[in-house]
Amino acid sequence: MIAVAVEETTDYQATARLATEAFASTDVVFDPEHLRWLYERCFGMGTTVVGLTDEVGRKVGQIALVKQSVLVNGVSETAAELIDLFLVREWRGSERVQMLYDEVGREFVRQNLRFAFGMPNAKAMPVNERFFNLKGYLKLDIRVGLAAPLRSSRVVVDERFDRAREAHFVSLFDRYATDKRETGVPWDGASLYRRLTGQKFQYAIHATEDVLLISSLRRKRFVPYVLMCAYLRRQGATPISAEVNAVTRAASAFWRWPFYVYAGLNKTLPIPGLSLPEKLRPSPMLLQVRDFAPERPKLEFDRFQLIDFDFA
Repeated sequence: MIAVAVEETTDYQATARLATEAFASTDVVFDPEHLRWLYERCFGMGTTVVGLTDEVGRKVGQIALVKQSVLVNGVSETAAELIDLFLVREWRGSERVQMLYDEVGREFVRQNLRFAFGMPNAKAMPVNERFFNLKGYLKLDIRVGLAAPLRSSRVVVDERFDRAREAHFVSLFDRYATDKRETGVPWDGASLYRRLTGQKFQYAIHATEDVLLISSLRRKRFVPYVLMCAYLRRQGATPISAEVNAVTRAASAFWRWPFYVYAGLNKTLPIPGLSLPEKLRPSPMLLQVRDFAPERPKLEFDRFQLIDFDFA
């Protein structure tokens, strides 16, 4: 008889193999060490994996709740992003999907998690809504531009992120720790350092006195672009466009490529680039949310950027 339960321990090798098999796409390959880092270290609050097993106890599907916190009007609230939903082909069906989501709902109540977040592709959006009542909440702006690859005298930091230099980067990132009065995922030196320590991507750090930018060189169908993963400001600062443009140009110079992409929301500083019209957007980039305590102060983000979920 098929069963659903929270996994006491996760076999990352088996999970990566099954997930790759289930997605059945040459563009989607799950790496066990990346999964381990994402589930255990990325946001520092751990992950609850709800697994589906067949009659002899073999895993045939799952959904993961990657836990994190979000500040709402200065109050820390618990949340979890729902990711890595899959069922192997022979066990697919709406009844089994519902079993997974029902157990997820029980875990949200048991662990007193307030917000459920989802950032699905277009195919998964109606699944989240139908089986878990996740509703479209925030469509992230997707902005693109060309930056002259120049280093300004305003830029005081311009270097590759190196996970081996923990003390250096924790101290640097602490200077741009997010303001506790902003509604969004909170970041300080230690949490931001931990967020960037995965093996999957390489990052660079660019900063003026008031603005920090995290960038990464990526490719889409063999076309390179500089991904602007997050802009953060020094607490109390009101950055001007010249500073934001300075770190943006520094990123293009570092990666030796002028075309850049940013996706997100940030009301704390002026984001460069031009918004892509709806018909040109390569992804929905739609944040879905379910609030398990709607009587409390409403979630209205000041910041929500790529480092705040699993994309970057």
